Amino acid sequence: MRFLDLLEHVRRAWLEGRPQKVIVRCAGGGHRVRLAKGRFWSAAHCRTCGAKVDASRLRRVGRWLVNLWAPTSAARLQRGLWVSVGGYLLLTLVSAACLWLLADRWWPATTLLFGPRWLLLLPLGLLVPGALLWDRPLTVPLALAGFVALGPVMGFRAGWHRLFVSSDPVHDLRVMSFNAMGGSALTLSPAELLLAWNLDIAAFQECNERLRLSVQGLQGWHTDTRAGFCFVSRFPILDAAEMERESLQGAGGSGVVVTYRLDLNGRQVRVTNVHLETPRAGLGALREGRLSEGIFWLREKSFLREIELRRARHWVHQFTGPQLVMGDFNTPPESQIFRAAWSDWTNAFSLGGRGFGGSRHNGWIRARIDHILLSDDWTVVRSWLGPDIGSDHVPVLAEIRLRSRD
Repeated sequence: MRFLDLLEHVRRAWLEGRPQKVIVRCAGGGHRVRLAKGRFWSAAHCRTCGAKVDASRLRRVGRWLVNLWAPTSAARLQRGLWVSVGGYLLLTLVSAACLWLLADRWWPATTLLFGPRWLLLLPLGLLVPGALLWDRPLTVPLALAGFVALGPVMGFRAGWHRLFVSSDPVHDLRVMSFNAMGGSALTLSPAELLLAWNLDIAAFQECNERLRLSVQGLQGWHTDTRAGFCFVSRFPILDAAEMERESLQGAGGSGVVVTYRLDLNGRQVRVTNVHLETPRAGLGALREGRLSEGIFWLREKSFLREIELRRARHWVHQFTGPQLVMGDFNTPPESQIFRAAWSDWTNAFSLGGRGFGGSRHNGWIRARIDHILLSDDWTVVRSWLGPDIGSDHVPVLAEIRLRSRD
């Protein structure tokens, strides 16, 4: 159907389905009063008792909305369907704009950033069958709305990149970032985890004493444990440096950043492990109904994470050569402050992943806040999520390849 034909279809459905009259009851004896099309908004009085009829105009508007869905007229039903589909399409577009333009700048957009975005798909369960039954041209705007909801809003990745890059077992590396939530509840030991995915480099966040001792006891691996991190590498660790964070801690933040220099078969590379401030305090207050407190903490934590993101970016900028930055950023990729700091780096899952990438599990909410970022010296082969092995996060893995020197 051409665009002009589609517009004519909308106009005809609107005119044919427009309610011609609304019936409400007066405030006196409850008599039924018919408000004709031309007098819908004007002040009305009951002809029987003289009482005012719906002076606030709320009941007549309510009746008019009900008439949109009145089953006595197919045209009215069709018109209501058009209004619903148009509203749904507008809702998805506004949601996408809020995420990409205002997240971590405006608290409602920040709430959407960390909230259950999949709820936006639920109206399709009603609107799609309605369109197929009563007005099939509506499937066009519904398809557009579904595309926006799945892509720009929910962050679905199709994984097309995998079709153009083939694995090379000899030269490819497997790396993992994993917030282990302390490590006490893990169903796999570090040795079993490294073996199961044939890893070359593993960066753990929230590494408690038990997990730290397990990592230190690994045979045939190079390890480093500091600042609540555990780091494991097949390649020698030449040295490690930790970013200063006393000022961040004094302001209520965390901002743990440690960089390891590795000898990768004669070529030096740097891998940075990060764990940044969480918005949990603000989101928890909003969930419990403490609105003013929740808004304050959301703004405060967004401000702290912006400082931490910029400081981490400035920290790695001082190093030269191939680099990886991975860890728990506590920030989804749609966030404006995240993109401002790291847009010139390649996000492994954004390029080589398939699905939504939700690495942090909180009930029925999946937030993509764990990332593996690469400098231009690397090629992403693929990226994926590991299974649940006893943390509130799941591992983020990537298969990458170091490009040869020019």
